[in-house]
Amino acid sequence: MANQTEPHNNQSSDEIDLGQLLQLIKKGINGLGDFLLRIYLYLRNRALKIAGLIVIGLLISFGLSQIISKTLKTEVIVRPNFESKNYVYDVVAEIAANISGRNADFLKEIDVVPEDLAGFKVQIEAIEDDDVKTDDRMLQEMKYLEVLQNFKDESFVMDILRAELSEKSEINHKITFTYKDPEKGPAIVQKLMDYIEANEYFNQVKTVYSKNAQSRIEKNKTLIQQIDQLVDNYSKALLTDKQKSGAGMVYMEKENTLNVPSLLSMKNVLVKEIEEKQLELAQQTEIISVLNLGNTQVVKKSFFTQTYFSIPSILVGGYLVISFFQYLERRSKRLKL
Repeated sequence: MANQTEPHNNQSSDEIDLGQLLQLIKKGINGLGDFLLRIYLYLRNRALKIAGLIVIGLLISFGLSQIISKTLKTEVIVRPNFESKNYVYDVVAEIAANISGRNADFLKEIDVVPEDLAGFKVQIEAIEDDDVKTDDRMLQEMKYLEVLQNFKDESFVMDILRAELSEKSEINHKITFTYKDPEKGPAIVQKLMDYIEANEYFNQVKTVYSKNAQSRIEKNKTLIQQIDQLVDNYSKALLTDKQKSGAGMVYMEKENTLNVPSLLSMKNVLVKEIEEKQLELAQQTEIISVLNLGNTQVVKKSFFTQTYFSIPSILVGGYLVISFFQYLERRSKRLKL
């Protein structure tokens, strides 16, 4: 008989536990609703005070924006030439340290007084080049390398490869100058750029490089003239021999004496090298090529760091914290110690 009533008791126990669980969930939902309702009533009863604090904070922010001068900046995008990247980074670090320490000798050298450097800072960073190569471009580069392979023993090929590798390895960099004075700031920026360019070693390298590039252009032009002359004489000789003999055998024997396609390919390589050298001479006129000397602009701050947001938030947050502690103080007085 006892065995028959035991399953019924277990089922009743499970139903009671499930009912209690539902009751707890219901109480939790009600408690959360009451909590949110209390917050709503609290904010509603103090809406005028909170709105007043926000207005006061905005007025304070507006007043500070009129008193405190804005931070300005000039961004200069440069490309180091003659493998001078390390030098550029070192000299920018040197300039930043001298400005921060107000080095009198340095300021005298660039003709700047310490009073003009209020809020002046300088920093440099690399600009990554997101260059996406298409299939056509990769195919063209492969064909170009195949042509160079035919003249691998020539000295000019190494110069071309060195220039190509230098082009791939050198990336652009951005030097950012920040300052307060909208008139004196840009003038100081120009003086610092002149200081960066005034390096004796790299200026000598630039002079030698310019002479070598110009010499290479002249030699390539001479070689092109020689190739044109060879091809022209060879064509005339073939035409003459063919007219005299009237046989194709002589033409085939003469054709094997001069590799005309290789000469024409070599001419194309020489023409391309002349174009590259002329472009390099135009681009690498200084130690660093200034790709863009930006105009003066206002430094933009993120939304959460602007005074128009931070000061009202501080006032409202302070008021809510004080109200919370006042609430705790009232609750603590009700406790019986």
